[in-house]
Amino acid sequence: MLRLALFLLVVVSSLAGCAGPCPNLTKLDESVTPPGLVQILFSVQCSGEPVTAVEESDLTLTEGGTDVSGSEAQWRLDPVSAALETYTLLLMDVSDSIIDQGTLETAQQVAIDFSQSLLEQGQQVSVAIFDGDANIRTVIDFTTNADDIEDAINNIDAGDQLDGSTNLNGAVLSGLEVLDSKVNEDVEAELVSVANLVVFTDGLDRAGRETHGKAVNAVEGSNHEVFVLALIDEEVEAQELEELGEDGFFRADDVAALTDTFDELISRLVAEVNKYYRLSYCSPLRNPRTNLKVKVTWEGSASTVKVAYPTEDFGPGCALPSRSN
Repeated sequence: MLRLALFLLVVVSSLAGCAGPCPNLTKLDESVTPPGLVQILFSVQCSGEPVTAVEESDLTLTEGGTDVSGSEAQWRLDPVSAALETYTLLLMDVSDSIIDQGTLETAQQVAIDFSQSLLEQGQQVSVAIFDGDANIRTVIDFTTNADDIEDAINNIDAGDQLDGSTNLNGAVLSGLEVLDSKVNEDVEAELVSVANLVVFTDGLDRAGRETHGKAVNAVEGSNHEVFVLALIDEEVEAQELEELGEDGFFRADDVAALTDTFDELISRLVAEVNKYYRLSYCSPLRNPRTNLKVKVTWEGSASTVKVAYPTEDFGPGCALPSRSN
C-alpha cells in the first residue's frame, strides 16, 4: 500500500483560492510489486480547488505507449479518504492583542467547534499555543477524545502567555517540524497519512525571530497544503498572510465573523482530504522495463502522471488489492 505525508496550515479569514491549471495532477507516491501490481497515489485539483468526483471513466491508461484495454489488464481507481490517517495540529495565538481585546474566549469556542468537527471526520487533533516566545507549547497531544480537546482549549488563559509579541513565522516553522516528525513517509505502510497545521492568529509577525521569507520558503518548498485564517480588520494589508496560505486564505473582519468562516473552512479541509486517489493496475507486460501513463480528463482538459518500472519479475498471479473504503 501507499503512504503519503502531507501537511496543511490554517490561520483565520475569507477564502481566496489560488489559481492553477485544470486538471492539475500531482503524483504523491508509487509502488511496484511482483508479479505485476503497479500503484500510483495522486491528487487532483482544478484551478487550485480540490476535485473529489473523479471516476474510472475519466481515466485513460497507456502502458509502454499502448492504450490499456480492460480485456487485457485489470485496473481500478479508488478514492483513499477512508484509508487516511489524518492529524491536525491547531496553533492558537495568545499574544497581547488576543488577550487585551477579549478575543480569546470567542476564539476558544470556535476552536472547540472546529476541533470537534474534525474529530467527527475521524481525525486526530492536537492543540498548541504561540505568542512572541521562540517555541510553541503543546496544550494537548494528538487525540481522538472530544472531551479532552474541549477541556484543554478551555483551560488556556492569559497566564499561559510567555511573551506578548507574535512569533507567527516561527510558529509556522515549528508547526511544520512537529508534523514532519509525526508523519513518517513509508511506502510499505498500509495507511496514507495526512497532517494538517491549523493556525489561528489576529495579525502579522511582530517578534522578528524568523523572517517572513524563511517561513514562505518552508511552505513553498514542502508538499503541504497550506491555509490561512486570520482575524484582521479590512484595512489591514494581508499579503504576508496570503503568502503563507498559498492554498487558501480565510479572513474574518471581526470576532463575530469567526463563526461564519467555520463551515467553509471545514468543508474545504474535508474536500482536501477527498482529492486523493489510488490507481491499482495489474500489468500483463514482461518486458525488461516500461512505463505507465495515467491521463485524467476533467472539464474538457487533461493532465497526466507517469511511473516507470522494471517488469522482468512480472508473471501470472497478479491481483488487485481489496478495497479499503
